[in-house]
Amino acid sequence: MRRFDTVIVGGGPSGSVAATNLARAGLNVALVDGSHPREKPCGGGLTGRALELIASATPGGLSIDTVAFESTGKVARVALPDASYLRVYSRAALDSALLRDAQDAGADVIAARVTGFVRRGTTWTVRTPLGDLEAPWLLGADGASGVVRKQVFRPFGRSQISIAAGSYVDDVVTREIAIAFMDRPQGYLWSFPRNGHLAVGTCAQADETTTDEMHRVTDAWLDRYAPARGRPRRRYAWPIPSLTASAIEREQPSGDGWMLLGDAAGLVDPITREGIFFALRSGILAAEALSTSSPAATYGERVRDELHDELRRAARLKAGFYRPRFTRLLIDALEQSPAIREVMVDLVAGRQPYRGLKTRLLKTLEVGLVLGLLRV
Repeated sequence: MRRFDTVIVGGGPSGSVAATNLARAGLNVALVDGSHPREKPCGGGLTGRALELIASATPGGLSIDTVAFESTGKVARVALPDASYLRVYSRAALDSALLRDAQDAGADVIAARVTGFVRRGTTWTVRTPLGDLEAPWLLGADGASGVVRKQVFRPFGRSQISIAAGSYVDDVVTREIAIAFMDRPQGYLWSFPRNGHLAVGTCAQADETTTDEMHRVTDAWLDRYAPARGRPRRRYAWPIPSLTASAIEREQPSGDGWMLLGDAAGLVDPITREGIFFALRSGILAAEALSTSSPAATYGERVRDELHDELRRAARLKAGFYRPRFTRLLIDALEQSPAIREVMVDLVAGRQPYRGLKTRLLKTLEVGLVLGLLRV
């Protein structure tokens, strides 16, 4: 039996960043994940605000020059000012770099799968094929389908999950991201270039679609996207938390001796399904909270005040954001209005939070666009 101050289950961005910060603070940390090295189905885009959190740990990546927005057959291209706005990483490279950072900081990285855990008194016993681990704190950073959330809180329902289904397309070179909006099912398609391949996928709520339908949408778009046409495709699919405002209100990020981080806590933007920034930030918040006298309460309060506030605003805007009326107006405005292009660039980079978005749009004098977003 090995004893630690904290056991973290899951070595993605949230778990690795939490482990790094805790180890640097002098805590004895175990980070348990037997999946590395692996490529994760994901666009892999790091927004400007995410890059600011981990700049020293993530050199490289592919800088993006242009974002192409598409709706009902129309396309508007917007140039990004510089590489600080958005970079795209292979998740194998990104996650491995963050995991090495945790190990270098002094965290004990255990390459094993958690087979179960139990709480006795104030101590968690976490079982792995390499032996049992004990700690007073358990951090669940093992994703939307992870074992920690299911046991300490509750699993996500189908209405709280998005399906993302797509393909890697090899030997495509571009520095353009493509985003195509859909109304039925309500969602969007993305194409993110990485070094050596594209990661292309379509995402919509699981109770409104199926994996097969999402693959058909992705394949149809790839058939007409010139850089990828005729290239071999390697399919993938995975679940992403996508919560309504009321579901976010009911979330419990922490409890007696435990915290949930990243996707395991449902910390994903309901509009863009971007979760890397929220994963990184939750890992930092968890590590900071564990240095206080009331870690669970402190973490829960900071997640609600900072992260849930942003996600609730996104959830309330989501229905209006994907309506054809709004997306058509958006494409026209992107073609004609430098002010709208600035707003969308900042939104893509995470520099424009949802708080204040409607006010900023109104200041552009694009009143029709704001009415479309508000579903008037």
